[in-house]
Amino acid sequence: MTASERALSLKEAAELLGVSYSTVYAHKKEMGFFQIGSQWRVWPEKLRFATEYNSTRPARTERRSKKCQSEGATARTSGTSTSARQAATELDNLLVRPTGRRLRSITTN
Repeated sequence: MTASERALSLKEAAELLGVSYSTVYAHKKEMGFFQIGSQWRVWPEKLRFATEYNSTRPARTERRSKKCQSEGATARTSGTSTSARQAATELDNLLVRPTGRRLRSITTN
């Protein structure tokens, strides 16, 4: 079985055409895709793609790094150390709903 005998997925077609997955997904019917169950496939020889879809922004050819953007960031601290108990108390104080009246217990009469 050669590559031309196998139907391509959306992702494979996007890589072949040099466009994003979302572009292929948005134009899947115009490109000749058909659905098998919940998956979209296209025969390579039937794949149609007009160049005007991406004429103003050419496809990226370089690979993006998978590096996390926050990898080099440092945590912001105020210079003081907070204990777990103090942090829990501060969170409890922030989550209290001010009602102006005392809450009644629903388990007692």
